[in-house]
Order: sequence, then structure tokens, then C-alpha cells
Amino acid sequence: MHKLLNRQIKNYLNGDSDRVPDEFLKAIDQAYKRAEEERQWYEKSLSLTSDESRGRFNHLQSKLTELEQVKHELEQSIRKLRVTMDAGYDGIIQINSQGIPTAYNDTALQMLNMSASEFLSLNFFKISRLLGKNIRNAEIVINQIHKVLLRQEDSSNILVEHNDGRFFECKAKALELDGQTQGLVWTIKDITELKLKEREARYLAYHDELTGLPNRTLFSERLEHALELAKRKQEYLAVVFLDLDEFKTVNDTFGHAQGDLLLQKVAKRILVALREHDTFARLGGDEFVIMLEDVEDREAIVNVLDRVRHALDAPITLGTSQIYITPSLGVAIYPEDGDQAEELLKKADMAMYNSKKHGKNTYSFYSNHLEKYSKYRLSMRTSLRRALRNDEFYLEYQPKFSLTEKSMLGVEALIRWNNKDTLMSPAEFIGEAESNGMIIPISQWVLEQVCRDIAQWKCDSNYCCPVSVNVSPRYFQHGHLLDDLQKLVEQYGISPGCIEIELTEQAFISDFENALKRMQALNDIGVKISIDDFGTGYSSFNYLMKLPVHQLKIDTSFIRSLEESEIQHSLLAEIIKIAHIFGLSVIAEGVEDEHIAQLLTSFDCDQAQGFWLGAPIAAEQIYHQFLAA
Repeated sequence: MHKLLNRQIKNYLNGDSDRVPDEFLKAIDQAYKRAEEERQWYEKSLSLTSDESRGRFNHLQSKLTELEQVKHELEQSIRKLRVTMDAGYDGIIQINSQGIPTAYNDTALQMLNMSASEFLSLNFFKISRLLGKNIRNAEIVINQIHKVLLRQEDSSNILVEHNDGRFFECKAKALELDGQTQGLVWTIKDITELKLKEREARYLAYHDELTGLPNRTLFSERLEHALELAKRKQEYLAVVFLDLDEFKTVNDTFGHAQGDLLLQKVAKRILVALREHDTFARLGGDEFVIMLEDVEDREAIVNVLDRVRHALDAPITLGTSQIYITPSLGVAIYPEDGDQAEELLKKADMAMYNSKKHGKNTYSFYSNHLEKYSKYRLSMRTSLRRALRNDEFYLEYQPKFSLTEKSMLGVEALIRWNNKDTLMSPAEFIGEAESNGMIIPISQWVLEQVCRDIAQWKCDSNYCCPVSVNVSPRYFQHGHLLDDLQKLVEQYGISPGCIEIELTEQAFISDFENALKRMQALNDIGVKISIDDFGTGYSSFNYLMKLPVHQLKIDTSFIRSLEESEIQHSLLAEIIKIAHIFGLSVIAEGVEDEHIAQLLTSFDCDQAQGFWLGAPIAAEQIYHQFLAA
């Protein structure tokens, strides 16, 4: 029996435990044992139930933790995906099967210039209306979306041009989940920069970068098209080749930047002079070409040519300078001069060179003889190159005499050409050499041969015989005359004072300031300068006051006219007198008889040369006749 219960019973019976039957006590004792056993069982059951609950709780807690981690990772993935979509250059839009936008990235919103709320409020009808308002080819885009939604087919790329000048490349792809079509994904790529570069490249491929005019490629395409049209309509068409006269002088004088500016200003002036439907193109350098469509006759063509020439009458300002520039033009007409584009261009070019040949600042129409002349020019250029290579040129020297002392004072170098056993004088090839540029290497050859002969004469006779050399305007303006002379006198050990340069007015009249600098540089190293052919052209004493020259050479034509007019006598006498006032000596060329020599002597002319006084002879003969001791 439980001790506490036994004590309580004894207390109740005042210690007389015998008064309680044993059966009663035993029954109570058994009841307590059963109660104790039940209590222990419940405690054990409760203990087992608590451990299982705790295990389940811990298991659930672990699952919740895992779910939280998965949720966190999923949110991170979604954020990364969003950032990735927004970081891309392409716009991405998801549209469900009802045509309602369901997803997008920030790039798409920026391209559409919309907020997220505005975008999500759209439907297919509103999208179509929005596209129709802002996109030039909206129908193509709407069809693309509609096709994908209805037919569940992916579309190819389409080009979309926005009204604000932007360009987009769009592609729609059907969106499928678990085999079910859920709408589409629309990608938008902004290709504005690419399209602008393509447009610029296309423009540059067909236009001259400097002037903005059509280039040769575009002109040729337009000419081909115009010829087809002219053939169908049986109309005339003219091709005009235009070249600026003395443009290289402007480039050399003012620099290429100013030369480019001149070309731009010339192009603008000529454009104004042309009709609206005429095509004006730049081929390169200072070469332009004009196509005149629908011309009735030559008179109509001449009217346009005159407007072009008059457009350049006024001077063009380059910095602080006023430049006068003139055009030489050549014309070929369809159908009489040809029916092919290249043929007409070629013949217009020939006609232009004919204008150059006849004084420039004019126009010429193509004729058959120009083709023969063109072939002659090409043949002459080839022959002149061969002549230099094969030493076909040689020099003769014509003596110059003092009219008072009758002594030889120097010689003039004259070039000759043994062209396939045919002797050719300078008059037969120098003009063509000047035109095609061969005059510069020919002039350099002459200078070197002169220096070589002077050195030989000095070696043999210890006398430096002065030699005058004709220098062409082109060599003087565009060659390296000063550098060439300095190298040659050093190479052959001769004095620069033994060389005299003869220049015509053409060498300096068009660009006086730069010519003056070149002459002064030659004068500074001791080279003397003579003005050749005085009495022709401008022939002004005004420029003689400024130029560092020491002699005038009176032109042959002027000397011959002395036989025809007494007035010429007085005029020549005054020219000689004024030249002497300026400190210049005077030499007359083309003196062919004693009467003229005596007349010149009476005018106080200093020197003379001519066949009557002495014909041109080889260097060796000059030495034996005049220089040998």
C-alpha cells in the first residue's frame, strides 16, 4: 500500500490499524498498484507521442527551410532573368493568344516610348492603332503578329521604319507550353545606326564627298537610263565635259584646302546655272560632266553652255584673295556622235581638250577630226616618253652677239628631236609636251645637258659661256626648277651665273605674287632671268618694275614688222629706251639681214641673234668656233 495512504488511515483510526480488515487494505493496495501502473503507462505513452511529434515537427521545419531556399533561389533567378532581359539591346514582348501583352522588358518600353502601365493596358486593337499612327509600314507588322497568333507559325525578320526616322528589325515566334500555344514572343532590334551607315555608304558610293554632286558611277547609271529614254522618244541628248582652266595653279598657290573650297563654290554656281532636270556630276579633280536631256538643237545646248561660263565670270573669294577661274567645255550629242554612254563621255572629253587647245574659257562640239587629234596626242605622249628613254633629244646652241662690238656674248639652248630619223623642231612637239605634262621631264633633261656642256666648255677653255634656257610655264609653276638647278650646278661644278632662264609672260601673269617669289629665289642664287617674246601678249612695263629680271627679248614677229611700218620703228626705239631706264638690256631675236641689224644698232639695242648672225650648231662646234683659244 502506498505509504501516504497507510499513514492517513492510521491517523484516522488513531493508530488502531486492526480495526481495518486486511481484505480492504489489500484491495486498496492493489487499486493503487493498478493506478501506478496505469500512470507509468500513460507517462510512457505520452513520452512516445511527444518524440514522434517532435520528429514530425522537425521534418516539417526542414521542409519549410528547403522551400524557403528554393523560393529565394527562384526569386533570384527571376531577378537575374529580368536584369538580363533589360540589359539586352533587343526589346522583348510577350503577347497571349488573345492579343494582350503579358510580359516585356525595359528596352521594349523605351523603344515604344511607353510606361509599364500604359503598355499593359494595350490589346490587339490598341496595338494595331498605335502601330498605324507611328510606323510607316504598320500593315506589315500587324500582319506579322496576326499570322503568328492565328497560324502559330514563326515569322521571318521584317524591317520597320518609324515616323521619327528610327529603324527596327522585328521577328515574332509562337510561344508553346506543354504543347499548347500560349501566344507569341516578339523581339524588336533597333538597327537605326546600321541603316544610317548603310544609307551613308550608299550615298558615298554614288556621290562626290567634296561637292555632294553625283559621282561617275551615278552619272553613268543616269546616262544609260536617259539614253534608253531618248531612243524611245527619239530626242536629242548632250554630254558636256567641263574642266577648270589653270586649277592646278590655284592648288599649288593656295594649297589643297583652298582648292577644295574653290571646287565647292564652282559647283554651287554651275548648279544654279543649269536646268532643274539636268544632271551635274564631278568625275574627280577639276573635271565635271553635265548631261542635258530633251534638248531641241545646238542652240539650246549653247544657251546652257553660255550660262555655265557666265556663272564663273565673277571672281571667287578664297580667304583674302579674289580668284578668277574659267571653264573649258566639250560637247558630244546623241545620236549623231554616238549612242553609248562611254562613247559620248570619251568624245565630250576630246572636244573639251580642243577647247583647251584653242585658248580655254570656251566650248567645242565633237567632230571626227578630234578623234584623229586625240589619237595623235596619245601617240605623241608615247613617243616623247620613248624619246627621253632612248636619248633621241639633242641640243643645238645659237650664238647671241653684241651689236656694238660684234662679239659673241653667250648662246641659247635649242632642243631638237631625232624622231625615227625625222628631225623635229621644238615648234612641232613642245606645245603638245606642255599640254600632256611631258614638258617637265624634257625640261629637266635640257637643264642637265646644258650644265654638262657648260662644264665641258669650262674644262676645255677655262671659260664659263653663258647659256640661256627656255623654261616652260608649266615647269616654272609646277616643277622644281630651283631645286633642280641647285643640284645640277653643284653636280657639274659650274657657276649659277652661267645660266640664264628665259620666261614668257604666261609663266607669271596668272599668279604674279608666287612667280615673283620663285624669280627672286633664282636671282638670289645668281641665275639671271630674261623675259622672252616681249612685244606679244600683255607686254607691260608695269610688271617689269617689280620682277627681278635683267633682260628683255624682243619677239621675232615684232622684229619682222620693222620692214612693214615706220610706226614700229618708233615703238621699238621707245621700248628699248624704257628698258634701259629700268636697267634692262635688250636682245632682238630673228635678225635675218644686215639692214635690220643696223636699224637695231641705231636704236641702241644691246644684243641680237638670228640665222643671219649665226645658225644653231652643236656644242662641239660652239667650242671650236667661239670658245677655243
